[in-house]
Amino acid sequence: MSRTISQIYDEIITEKETFSSLNALVPNPDTAQTFLTNLTSSSKVAFWRLMFWVMAVAIWSHEQIFDLHLLEVEARGNELITGTKRWYRNEVLNFQYGDALIWDSTNLKYEYADGSTGPKIVSNASVTEVGAQLRIKIAKDDGAGGLEPLSGTEETAFTTYINKIKFAGTNISITNINADFLKIVLNIDYDPLTLSSTGELIATPGTFPVVDAINGYITGLPFDGVFNLTKFIDSIQLAEGVSDAYLTSSEAKSGAGSYASTGQNYTANAGYLQIDPAFPLTDPTVIIYNPITL
Repeated sequence: MSRTISQIYDEIITEKETFSSLNALVPNPDTAQTFLTNLTSSSKVAFWRLMFWVMAVAIWSHEQIFDLHLLEVEARGNELITGTKRWYRNEVLNFQYGDALIWDSTNLKYEYADGSTGPKIVSNASVTEVGAQLRIKIAKDDGAGGLEPLSGTEETAFTTYINKIKFAGTNISITNINADFLKIVLNIDYDPLTLSSTGELIATPGTFPVVDAINGYITGLPFDGVFNLTKFIDSIQLAEGVSDAYLTSSEAKSGAGSYASTGQNYTANAGYLQIDPAFPLTDPTVIIYNPITL
């Protein structure tokens, strides 16, 4: 980042003061602030000080040009095809369902025609390297605040899109599946003055703070983020009316696979999680509420 005119002027003065032969030039020492103050006074300003100030302005202007050039280079660099994971993710999110790709013979790439208005249906995506393979996880908005996989036709169109824009020789795997299921068993110590035996907020019927905290933590995870048990329990313990929370078990599965412990950290194969409907949070064997007694 460029320096200010005053900073440059002061550095010139500092250099000037290293030459004893210039000690006769007054004021000695000088500063940018002193110079600017003298300009507004009725006294004359030494010619050498004016020359130093003009030089400082010229250097400052030169540095401003370099700053602008750097911004242009960085902006252009971000636009270029680089084949990085970030570039692939941006291209994934730019997929427009129903629009054809055209070949740009100038920039040597496939792109959408100007004015294309096809919907960008991929709302969440991640790109990771797994061995010699680039793995792309995708999902779309289900219209109810959650995520779901692309339909068969949508996935076919998306796969064709990726195969057209990808770098030649890149081995790509696309993961477009239903959410991993999460099955938990919790014991909750609660304040019976605040919550009922089913976890419902007494003051606000229909509100279940523990259930809301669990769902909030899961939906708040970044796509393809890590489900962390410690943070999960911490979020539950912050729920209104909860004195303490004890995890009995935490298991997850992908697709038709078998349940296995999530361990301390778990990353969903699909990129996102949901509570298994077969083990709902309203089941009294899933969340066990224990009143606090004195």
